[in-house]
Amino acid sequence: MIKVILDTNFLVYCAKQKIDYAEEISKLMKTGFELTTISPVLVELEKLAKEEKKLSDRDAAKMASKILKTGVVKIIPVSGDNVDKEIIALSGGNIIATLDRELKSKVERSIIIREGKKLEFG
Repeated sequence: MIKVILDTNFLVYCAKQKIDYAEEISKLMKTGFELTTISPVLVELEKLAKEEKKLSDRDAAKMASKILKTGVVKIIPVSGDNVDKEIIALSGGNIIATLDRELKSKVERSIIIREGKKLEFG
């Protein structure tokens, strides 16, 4: 089954814009998939929720973290703490949901957000 691996900035943006990424991704996918992320993403979200200067980003990080903890998204434990490096390592045959241009350029398949709320393959 294909994994759709969610990046930190994707999760924060979706929380900020109130995008139901699970529903929107299911509209894009033609086959079965599993929503996943990696453990350092949760760590990054919790750090942003405490330390981000911009209140809207702090609140969005809190919301994204809460959603992840509901179990809708499977959290894959990894030993490294470099999010991009770990996501790239897991990207083979999977799809990465990210807004990070550099990360997007290093993976084979990605989901991005265009025009504010429209998810599409990048």
